[in-house]
Amino acid sequence: MTAPNPILTTIIFVFALQAMVLGVLLILKRPRKQAHVFLSFLIFFFALMAFNIAWVNVLSANNLMPVFRYFQMELLYGIGPSLYFYTKCITDSEFRFAKKDYIHFVPVVLEFLFYRTAFYRLGAEGMYQDPVHPYTKIYLGEQWLGILSITIYVVVSLILLYRYQSWLKSQFSNIEHKSLNWMKLPVIIYAGYWIGWMVLTEIDRFAFDRSLRDSYFLPAFVGLAIVTNWIGFKGYLHSRAAISGFVPQKTRPKKSKSNSELAQRITELMNRERPHLDPELDLSGLADLLDINPKQLSQTINQDFAMNFYEFVNKYRVAAFKERLQQPESSKLTLLAHAFESGFNSKSTFNDVFKKMTGSTPSSYAKQLKD
Repeated sequence: MTAPNPILTTIIFVFALQAMVLGVLLILKRPRKQAHVFLSFLIFFFALMAFNIAWVNVLSANNLMPVFRYFQMELLYGIGPSLYFYTKCITDSEFRFAKKDYIHFVPVVLEFLFYRTAFYRLGAEGMYQDPVHPYTKIYLGEQWLGILSITIYVVVSLILLYRYQSWLKSQFSNIEHKSLNWMKLPVIIYAGYWIGWMVLTEIDRFAFDRSLRDSYFLPAFVGLAIVTNWIGFKGYLHSRAAISGFVPQKTRPKKSKSNSELAQRITELMNRERPHLDPELDLSGLADLLDINPKQLSQTINQDFAMNFYEFVNKYRVAAFKERLQQPESSKLTLLAHAFESGFNSKSTFNDVFKKMTGSTPSSYAKQLKD
């Protein structure tokens, strides 16, 4: 057990309670959405974890630890499913939680019941006894399975996010406000937190006889409570993707024959009508201009141009930007203004795409032209 620290314990209490309040607000938000419900669950389970640790320290400081064993509030097995279904909701506006999906939350019910048994109470207390109580192995096994559950769901959620982003690049030419990049960092942090936590605690337990516990235990949960609030606020602002059509299952792209005639039509249309100057151009829009099926257009771009739709359109936008800079009166506008006139609608997207396609930054390229 860690030494009492009133300051860190208070910080954990404040952020944990704030996260719980945010979770309630998400549930009450109208219109009610599935994404809000699962985000609320996710926040609640993480906030409960942090609150639980602060509660432990308060009881420990007052020699009331036996009481805590009857009021354990940690629910590891609810975190993974909540994160996964939240990810499903925000990446697919047509997803609906079905009765069969309740099976994912059965382990958290069993976990709650486990904490009400002697297997938990004696096993948890037995960690600090010599010799270790026989039930301790059961308790540690339950904890490790909980961490494994979280890790598996986190990995699956990350895979779903990356597949979603790949799908976006096959459908849209501007994806900054659709890509959900903001969610990758907290997901990675959560995964790294649990893996690092279990590794660190076991190293401390076996190699240092828990002598390092005071230096990392409470600070780690302060960080967890803060990150939980962060993902809650971000999720509140970006609660759901405003598009549909994404299929989460991985599909193998079918090899299609090269269609040089259609590829030539696409090139001629891009050069003649310059649809890439429209920031909202998507696969369906370009397919309509060509009077062909979007799937056929996507296959041709992939096969004949060896790139996805996002790369294909932005290649023309980069070329348009370069053309504008070579005009005599180009200095009257800023580089960003030229980028927007070329079809980009985001500074960060423009900088990333330009650097990837040319190997230099826009400012460096402009300076080279002047020299």
